[in-house]
Amino acid sequence: MLDVGLSNELQGLRQELDDHLTAINENTDEIEMNFSYLINIEKKVKHLENKMDKIIFMLSKLVPETQEILPKKQINISDKEESVFSVLYSTPKALDCVQIAKQLRRSESYVRYSINALFSKGIPISKHIINKKTYFSLDLEFKELQCKENILNLSKTLTLDCFDQSIL
Repeated sequence: MLDVGLSNELQGLRQELDDHLTAINENTDEIEMNFSYLINIEKKVKHLENKMDKIIFMLSKLVPETQEILPKKQINISDKEESVFSVLYSTPKALDCVQIAKQLRRSESYVRYSINALFSKGIPISKHIINKKTYFSLDLEFKELQCKENILNLSKTLTLDCFDQSIL
């Protein structure tokens, strides 16, 4: 009689554990489905980001940016910012952070930080996304203004040597 009672208790305990295991498996399946949905949503968001970047790029070609050229006041930039600015100023084409970093023999984070600092000070740096790479260039009108007015108070040799004199 004791064996039958113990056997029934063990059978009941086994049934409870099986029910618990089934619930855990169902929850795991639900978690895996939710994770799969999240991955799909992330892919769609990334795709939308790329589409938005392309749209912004195309619009920037059609509609000039509303950012005005700097007024004729002096702007102070650090030596770090000046080094990145001089590379952008002296190059007629857009460059990515890797190219700028190689020219300066600095890290990409150094370049990104300096570009953000220059942009926050109102220096019109254009951002172009081509084949999922971000390129930067200085606004041509600002280059002319810098050449003529030396807004950033750079040495004259940098200003005159680096800029194409044919536009003057």
